[in-house]
Amino acid sequence: MKRLLLLTLSFFTTTFSSAQIFDDLEKILAATTDDANILFDAYTSPLGESFTYSLNTGWASSAKTHKKLGFDLTIGVTSPNVSDAAKSFKISELNLAKLTSTSATANTLFGPKGSTDFTYTIPNTSISQTVTLPGGLEDDLVMNSLPVPYIQAGVGLFFDTDVTVRYLPKVDAQGSSVDLIGIGLKHNLMQYLGIIDKLPLNVAVLGSFTKLNIEYALNSAKPDQKISGSVNTFLVQALGSLDFPIISVVGGIGYGKGDVSFAMLGDYSVGLLDGSTKTLSDPLKSEQAYTGTHALVGLRANLLFLKIFANYTIQEFNTLNAGISFSFR
Repeated sequence: MKRLLLLTLSFFTTTFSSAQIFDDLEKILAATTDDANILFDAYTSPLGESFTYSLNTGWASSAKTHKKLGFDLTIGVTSPNVSDAAKSFKISELNLAKLTSTSATANTLFGPKGSTDFTYTIPNTSISQTVTLPGGLEDDLVMNSLPVPYIQAGVGLFFDTDVTVRYLPKVDAQGSSVDLIGIGLKHNLMQYLGIIDKLPLNVAVLGSFTKLNIEYALNSAKPDQKISGSVNTFLVQALGSLDFPIISVVGGIGYGKGDVSFAMLGDYSVGLLDGSTKTLSDPLKSEQAYTGTHALVGLRANLLFLKIFANYTIQEFNTLNAGISFSFR
C-alpha cells in the first residue's frame, strides 16, 4: 500500500516538475512590486482553478453506501480540461500602474509558449526597462489538462454513512514536493423514504474537504528560492444512482469552493535602471478564491468486488474522472 501511494505521488510530482511549470517567473521581478504581483496573479490563476476542480472530483462513483464496516480502496485520476479563456488575459483589464505593453493580451501559465514584454519608463525621462512575462505550458499539457492522480479509502459507518479519506504523504521528485489530505462524508437518504428504499435507486448527500501543499524549487543551487503553494477545497453534492448487479448509473449536482495561495519565496537580486542591484525577499504572493456549481454523469461496471468507473463533471473546467475500486460489502 505504501509503495502504491509513493508511486502515485511520484507520478504527479514528476509530471508537475518536468513541465518546468514556474520557470522564468523571476523575469517579472524588475517591475514595481504592485505590478509584479498583479502579473503573478493573472499568470498563475488557472493553475489554482485547475487544482480546485481536480480535488473536488472523484469522491463517489455511486450514491450507494457500504454496509456497516464495508470498505473500498479506490485508485483514480482527475483530468480538468483547461478552457480557452484561461490560457490568456487582456492586459488592459489588469490596471497596471507603471507597466505598458504593445500587446493586447498575454499568456497565462496554461497558455502558448510565447512570452510578453512590458516596459517601465522613468517619468519625465527616456530611460526604460523591459520586463518579460514568460509563456505558458500548453504544449506540455496532457490532452489539454494537468491530470491529478489520487488514492482514497472509504468505510461504512452507522446510519448508512460512509467516511472517505484521501492521503498522500510528502514525496520529493525533481525539486518538487506535494502532499495531500482530504476527508469526505456520504449519507444515503433512502432510509427515510419508506418502501422506495427497496428499489435499485439510491439518493445521497456528500461533503468533502481537501488540503494540498506544493513546493517547487526555482534554483537547485539556492534551495531558499522556491514557489510554495496551498489549495484548500470544499465540496457539497447531491447524488442519485441506479445500482444494478452489473452496472451503476450516477448523476449529481453540487457546489465547490477553492482557496488558493502561491508565494515566491527566497532572496533575489534584481538589476535597476541606474545599473545598480537590489535584493528582494519573498517578493511575490497570489491569493485567489474559486466557487461554482457543477453537474456530473457517470457509469460504473460492478464486477464482484472490482468496480471500474468513469464520470464527467460539467463546470468551468469540464473534468473527466476515471479509475478502479476494490469494494467489499
